[in-house]
Amino acid sequence: MRFPENFLWGVSTSSYQIEGGAPDDGRGRSIWDTYCATPGKVANGDTGEVACDHYHRYPEDLDLMRELGAKVYRFSIMWPRVLPEGVGRINDKGLDFYERIVDGVLERGMRAWPCLYHWDLPQALQDRGGWTNRDIASWFTDYTALIARRLGDRVENWVTFNEPSVSAWVGHEEGRHAPGLTDPRAAVRAAHHLNLAHGRAVAVLRELSPRAGVGTVIPIHKARPLPQFQERDAHLVPLFEDKWNGVFLDPIYHGRYPASLEARFAEHVRDGDLAEIHRPIDFVGVNQYFPSYIQQCANGAWPFQHADPPLYFRRTEMNWAIDGHAFYEALMFVKARYGNPPVHVTENGGAFIDVAGADGRVDDQDRIAYYREYLIGLQRAISEGADVRGFMPWSLLDNFEWARGYAKRFGLVHVDYQTQKRTPKASFHFMRKVIAENALPGI
Repeated sequence: MRFPENFLWGVSTSSYQIEGGAPDDGRGRSIWDTYCATPGKVANGDTGEVACDHYHRYPEDLDLMRELGAKVYRFSIMWPRVLPEGVGRINDKGLDFYERIVDGVLERGMRAWPCLYHWDLPQALQDRGGWTNRDIASWFTDYTALIARRLGDRVENWVTFNEPSVSAWVGHEEGRHAPGLTDPRAAVRAAHHLNLAHGRAVAVLRELSPRAGVGTVIPIHKARPLPQFQERDAHLVPLFEDKWNGVFLDPIYHGRYPASLEARFAEHVRDGDLAEIHRPIDFVGVNQYFPSYIQQCANGAWPFQHADPPLYFRRTEMNWAIDGHAFYEALMFVKARYGNPPVHVTENGGAFIDVAGADGRVDDQDRIAYYREYLIGLQRAISEGADVRGFMPWSLLDNFEWARGYAKRFGLVHVDYQTQKRTPKASFHFMRKVIAENALPGI
């Protein structure tokens, strides 16, 4: 069960989840610093102030990536670390840190794929309206230009945004992520401004880093009604998929918002916006973890809501159903709807209870079983023509898992948050074998 020749294996992390170093070297405050400081928002009152202390321990973590056999490192740049107020004054020490990351990646024979935005907006810009303020498209463009001028000669591929759908819907409509708003109209406005910022950033990156590819990362949700409500709720599936997938990919690939949602976006779209968003990209990053079950909702902003999956599924510690077929379906959805663009799986993985044995080893066989099932789904999609070119597990390290704090562990490497000791788990060694052989080992 081999993968295609030159299949690109990597690993992903994000800045706020691993870096720590919050008070160090002039970093500004982010919306996640504010959200974590709000009582009741994050499990156990956890914060990302220290996280995995990657800011100080990055050489050890880069060595772990090399040991894994990763060819690509997708990491994110923390906007307030380089521009503490989001605009204006530059923090050279923050830029120096990301330059050390890129150079360290290259020195270890890997390729650097920076992501410009993984949810940690400068709080100073949130105070000016954040993603609901149309000016943010220009602020993001200036930030992109700063990073591209500093790093663009050494970067292979740029990612503009990680999961803009989560920033818009979960952060501005559901309130479960920073900035914690529960305003459906603000969420639509934020979604359009995220798209506009993406399009403008693509133009900047083409100019300032012309040898690099450019893409974006979307969590693909292929919806299913609950079995007992299949007949009643099947008609809701297209609208759900338009909201979660189409809002962010249709303008890029088709130059328009989904027809079902044009009316919601009309007041925010100005002449020329869609042409800016419609700039070609080189790949789409797909994040996918679980099947998306939905059911009708009578009194919400949308006629559907998320539903708990049927009880017959095995689950991760996030209560996410484990279903490699859903992974296959998501990849085939992208193939069918967007003309089979080049895809890199930029996140996939599971949170499980990881307990070290008496010998210190973490024998996470449930995570290995998860990866085996999902990699089989990936191979099926490739065999049916999906242009999938790479896979990056989420994540290298156990880390700060947003509103779940440190209670949920996704890493291939166990992190003792008291001592910061790193211990590769059994899944690390499994994935190293997969990468080395470019194949899924037999059972």
